[in-house]
Amino acid sequence: MTLKTVLRITRNVGLCAAVALVACDSGAKTEEKKVEAKVDDAKAAADAKAATDAKAAADAKAAADAKAAEDAKAAADAKAAEDAKAAEATPPAGDAKAPEGDAKASDAKAPEAKKAEPKKTEPKKTEDASAKIDAKAIYDGKCKVCHAADGKGAEVQKKNNIPDMAAKDWQSKHSKAAVVKAIADGVDGTKMKAFKDKLSKEEIDAVAAYVKKM
Repeated sequence: MTLKTVLRITRNVGLCAAVALVACDSGAKTEEKKVEAKVDDAKAAADAKAATDAKAAADAKAAADAKAAEDAKAAADAKAAEDAKAAEATPPAGDAKAPEGDAKASDAKAPEAKKAEPKKTEPKKTEDASAKIDAKAIYDGKCKVCHAADGKGAEVQKKNNIPDMAAKDWQSKHSKAAVVKAIADGVDGTKMKAFKDKLSKEEIDAVAAYVKKM
């Protein structure tokens, strides 16, 4: 084999090796690009999922906050309605507009009761029993919600023309007998209802005495 032939063969082998290296390098780069593409896709999918989860959490919180606010409003409305109903259901203990006829009738009957005192012991027993009754506790439980603790009338009832029982003018116009009748029989045309079926005569007498001391 001549030197020229050997050189030609060597050159051809070198070319083949170079082509093979170029092919290998090209294939490696292609694979690398595929891997990078997969990584990018995975990252994009993770970002998208994170954004979706964050939006879902925000929507859930907003819904929970809205429901909590709605529940709180419903509870407040229910309590206000219950308080208003309780105020209307509890009748006042008296009214400045008590019918004059009833008051006069009560006053007219008062002397008769006084005349009968020497013959009967019942009025004295009633007074003794009334003195042992906690009139303030009864007033606070039955009358305070409408008439207020001081008898001047609760704000919520002033629209119903509730009287100021602590006023000297009202006190001078209403005897104890008139107050007893108002508590026992109620006052027509007002929210004052009868208590004769809820309180004993002694309790009514005690509350009337308590009102007259305001």
